[in-house]
Amino acid sequence: MADGLKGFLARLSTDDPETNGPRLWVMFAISLFLVATLNWYAMVREPSVVDVDDLTEYINEVVKVEGMLISWVEDPYNSGDDRLDAIIDDGTGVVELRWYRPGEIPPIGTNVTIIGDVINYEGRMWIQALGAGAMNWESSDIPDAPQLSISDVALDPQSYDGEVIQLTGFLSKSIAPDIAFGNAKLGDHPNYGNSEHQIGMTIHSATGEWIEAGSKVTVQGVLSYQQRELRWNLGVQGPDIKIDRNHPIEMPLLDWSSQSTWMYSSGRTVDVAGVLSVENDTWELSGSSGSPLCVLPSDDDVSMVDSLNGKSIQMRGRLVWSTAISSWCLDKGDESNPSLVATTSIDDLLLMLNANPTAVLDSPNQHYIISAYMKYALEPSVEDESAYLVDSSGYTPGWTSIAVTIPGPRSTWLEAGQAIVANVTVAWDDENMRAELLVHELTEGEKANPMNLLWGDGAIDWGYDKNKIVRINGLAVEENGTWYLSEPGSDKKILLSAVNNCIGLDELHLGTAMTWEGRLLQTEDAQSVSMVYSLNNADVDDNDNDDLSDALESSFGTSSNSQDSDGDGISDRQEYIDQS
Repeated sequence: MADGLKGFLARLSTDDPETNGPRLWVMFAISLFLVATLNWYAMVREPSVVDVDDLTEYINEVVKVEGMLISWVEDPYNSGDDRLDAIIDDGTGVVELRWYRPGEIPPIGTNVTIIGDVINYEGRMWIQALGAGAMNWESSDIPDAPQLSISDVALDPQSYDGEVIQLTGFLSKSIAPDIAFGNAKLGDHPNYGNSEHQIGMTIHSATGEWIEAGSKVTVQGVLSYQQRELRWNLGVQGPDIKIDRNHPIEMPLLDWSSQSTWMYSSGRTVDVAGVLSVENDTWELSGSSGSPLCVLPSDDDVSMVDSLNGKSIQMRGRLVWSTAISSWCLDKGDESNPSLVATTSIDDLLLMLNANPTAVLDSPNQHYIISAYMKYALEPSVEDESAYLVDSSGYTPGWTSIAVTIPGPRSTWLEAGQAIVANVTVAWDDENMRAELLVHELTEGEKANPMNLLWGDGAIDWGYDKNKIVRINGLAVEENGTWYLSEPGSDKKILLSAVNNCIGLDELHLGTAMTWEGRLLQTEDAQSVSMVYSLNNADVDDNDNDDLSDALESSFGTSSNSQDSDGDGISDRQEYIDQS
């Protein structure tokens, strides 16, 4: 047989013209056979098991990685993709698996083997796979997670670093069903403020249902130390959170006088008392102060509208933000209106950026509704302006901020510490090489109370309150046509620019030290070639608008809450003038 094949090949290699045609067909057939053989080999060849830190050597190749599943997120950007992103740690590093048409997912901490193509795009690398066979594990690979208390972890967290543990506790805030990345705290008391111990949690993947603040839950995850935040954190999966349905949840009662704090209850079931008004199918609940709360009634409410309209009642529903009217609403009807959202905190958006910045930046048209605070005061402008948003109204350890561009024109100041709700997208700032938020819509909340300045604090400390509304006790004096506010009994002074017709500068008030309120600015002093402080748009306290300052009313003995304290028909100011 070998001689026959040898003779056949010899005939193909001759120069005989009679064999040219058959020879070409045979060579073509052989080439097809070789290509098919190579393709078959590529398909059945077992991929190599490689370390994560060696993946750069296998770009566009199919490989295996063996490691621990430490987190996963299903449809991370709520785009409707049949995709799951998982993070695998093999001890040499971590790699992201982008798994399309995924199969079953094991518990966090399971040792798994993943198979897929190594993709490298603009410096970012991941493994991409399709179908249920991309992740495999055995029952023996699933970890035994010890059931611990939060105080156990608090006593010795280092002992559980990198370990899979189970904790039972109470959620600090409500978790929305469709938030792919979120954070919350797990405490040992249903009332977050009464917890003796608490631990931060990063929640990966949407829960699929609302979980109320104060719910008793059991979570399983990997404990790790976050160097950026200087704290221990538990990474958990939203769908795996187990809720104790028998634990009663205390519903908070909204305070009308503190509407800026309502954002902390966004998405939470709350109680609120007020007067209900229904006009042209528009339902509103009004309280003792602040803006009315729109109400989305249930079917039962609609059937009883005649008996409810105009009544003082207490209602229970979910507090949500309406992007259609830029206002808080009490959702009692479980509406599936896309304009109704539970605002997310700035922390949650920053968590998404921290977890997967490239993917977030690759979705420039994705809008987020966030609640945050202004870091610095921002003056009115007709143009877009840069600013910063932060996660608390005043400085706290671990204060988190991010750059934003706020559109103009604006006719009013945005104050430092002012609460806002903003519709934003995420973009890349080429000039400053950082991610920033672009604000498309902004709703202003309550402003922070003015800061009280003390003359003894000095210019450096005052610099932290530059551009803010402040209050300071001082004496107004005029020097060569320029007004100053000075510290009584000393030479310390700042420029004073009062409002028009300011009563603090009339003959009745001059010479009296009073509390002034205005905006603290820094202006250039051409004579000394230096920057000096100025209190602009300043005025003194006159609570009852009787043109007699509260300071003079206090010394005179009249009330600052009534223009005619004794009711004799003569104003307090006139009585003060008559007795001076």
